Amino acid sequence: MRTQLDRVIVYTDPVEMMAKGKYQSQGTLFEKLDALETAIIKGQAVELYRYRNPYNPNKTRYEQVYPLQLIYADIAWYLLLEDYNNGHLVVSCIDRFSDRFNVLDSKGRGLDSQWKSLHIAHRLLKAGCGLKLGLREEQQKEIRGELELVEVKVRFFPEVMGFIQEGEKRHLHQEIKPGPKGKDGKFAYVDYIVKLPERSLEEFCRWVYRFMDNAQFISPEYLAEQHQRFAHALIDRYSSKAI
Repeated sequence: MRTQLDRVIVYTDPVEMMAKGKYQSQGTLFEKLDALETAIIKGQAVELYRYRNPYNPNKTRYEQVYPLQLIYADIAWYLLLEDYNNGHLVVSCIDRFSDRFNVLDSKGRGLDSQWKSLHIAHRLLKAGCGLKLGLREEQQKEIRGELELVEVKVRFFPEVMGFIQEGEKRHLHQEIKPGPKGKDGKFAYVDYIVKLPERSLEEFCRWVYRFMDNAQFISPEYLAEQHQRFAHALIDRYSSKAI
């Protein structure tokens, strides 16, 4: 009746890794899923080791956290977690943690506390775009309703307008405004308007860039300038004699 065609881009099954000769000396958190799920249910604080960090290679370390939920999104499995010491909520790829797993509190804080943190995390996910939940300071402001949002306006042109307009629930606070009609009676463009926390702008921009020359940032100006720089850089890359 139904199927799910999205596929994870990393190995998640230790048995499969062994069979294909892909097993590394450093095991991953996928080997501790049973213990991880138990920690989520009981609200146990655990110590994990982040052994790989592509965006900040020098930042590999032990982390004390409350695991809250396993999430599959787009191409990978992620772990939603709460910092044990300061309450900072983060979403991270499961395979970036090793199989080192230490329970700090066997009794746990219970499901009520887990549900409370999970509810806050999902509020942040719904308000933003993508999985980045922001730095601790800005996250706390957002939770308290004190964070100023950024209004973004992107203009989409006829080749993709239908796709944009049919996405009526792409974001809770979006607005889609048709532009003027041409001589053929069809709209020349549609403007997609949404207010986002700054933490989400990078992932939102990546979504917009998928539409190539059929999308143009109107505001804020710095996103329009950034898009233009990237377009020029792409032209330069294709114009390089090295190609």
